[in-house]
Amino acid sequence: MPSNRYWRFKTIKKEERVKRWKIIFFGIFSAVAFLIAGWLFLFSPFFKITEIKLPENDVVSNNDVHKLMVNSAPLRLGENLFILSKNQIKSALSAIFPAITNISIKKELFHSLIINFEKRIQIGIWCRPAGDRPQADNCYYFDKEGIIFKEAPQTEGALILKIEDFEKKKVSSGDKVLSNEQLTFITKFNNKIVENNQFKIIKFKIVAGSNFDLEAITDRGWSIYLDQNQDPVLEANNLFTILNEVIKNKASNLKYIDLRIPSRVFYKMK
Repeated sequence: MPSNRYWRFKTIKKEERVKRWKIIFFGIFSAVAFLIAGWLFLFSPFFKITEIKLPENDVVSNNDVHKLMVNSAPLRLGENLFILSKNQIKSALSAIFPAITNISIKKELFHSLIINFEKRIQIGIWCRPAGDRPQADNCYYFDKEGIIFKEAPQTEGALILKIEDFEKKKVSSGDKVLSNEQLTFITKFNNKIVENNQFKIIKFKIVAGSNFDLEAITDRGWSIYLDQNQDPVLEANNLFTILNEVIKNKASNLKYIDLRIPSRVFYKMK
């Protein structure tokens, strides 16, 4: 006997329909609330940096820092106090403004960015010669760390320390051109010469591929050959000993003094 079959649509109770609408409404409400919260966090003026505090200086301006902030993230999100990367701004300042050092950055709720730094202090002029002559556009001031940070004239008086480096091929502002050992040796030796006050050193020459490490050229026209691996004070004392006890009044005919061997001092007359 054939049986009758039929499909019966499932009926949804009113309570279930209400529950589903609540879920949908809650989902939409949550999404809207999330978008609003995200907009408030990312783009609201409440977290926008409006004040940039810098030490008094003539190198970096508030406008410079603001440009770095804007370019640090898309959609100007770099102006947001919480999104802005302090390390990124610090690195950018170091790269673009090599004349400053010891940079520190602090965020202050809710709109302030506080930046502190020190200006590099020049202790001499470093030049990269072309051939056997310095190029005017390749001279820079350098600081106590051996970092060049600003273009300089080839000469700036007889009292400033000057170094001609024939080893370096290409440099740019912000590079470290002198090692700590080189700088310590040169400054200590030069200080002993200044203290003695018998003559002046007009420049030091670092010569690539030569049979001596360092040449100091005096204002009297003769040179001093030095070994940077030795004690600069001892080499200076040996120099004054040979000048005062051996050469004496014949220094005007001197061509060079070689101090590279501690136990023996060589010199040559013209």
